[in-house]
Amino acid sequence: MWVQLLAGALLAFVLFRAFRLAMGLRAGSLEREQARLLEESRGRRVVAELPRDDGRVDLFLEDEAGFYWGDASIAKPELLGARLLLNEGVVSACVRWGGSLPEPGRGDEYEGRERWEVRVYLNDGGVKAVACGRLREGVSRAAGRAVFGAIEATVATAEGGA
Repeated sequence: MWVQLLAGALLAFVLFRAFRLAMGLRAGSLEREQARLLEESRGRRVVAELPRDDGRVDLFLEDEAGFYWGDASIAKPELLGARLLLNEGVVSACVRWGGSLPEPGRGDEYEGRERWEVRVYLNDGGVKAVACGRLREGVSRAAGRAVFGAIEATVATAEGGA
């Protein structure tokens, strides 16, 4: 009798935890969808969802004037070029016609997981990094490629671009 009561209580506990997890995931999904709709109503296009280390997600946004993510932004006329990096190693690069990027640093030693980033170079010599995450299964890779693709398209269509 006690074994059955204990098993029933354990089953109820596990089902309750699974229900809370499912509702938390659903709430997060609704929150991201609302943020996406708000930004789209402002005339911005959602390029990618950037996973953060704390489990939250930032949107990488584009409009006619620039790119926006988290608390950072870049005006399109300020762009010189960009590099898509995997563990600090260069995967792809783009540069405005007539410009040049600084020499890339040496890649980090492989730490057991992928770290994707887009490093954006500005006309004034500044550099901004867009952290695209460390998630496996291609999530961070897809975010990095989407961010880099949007910046590359902007650089290529800039006046005098190639």
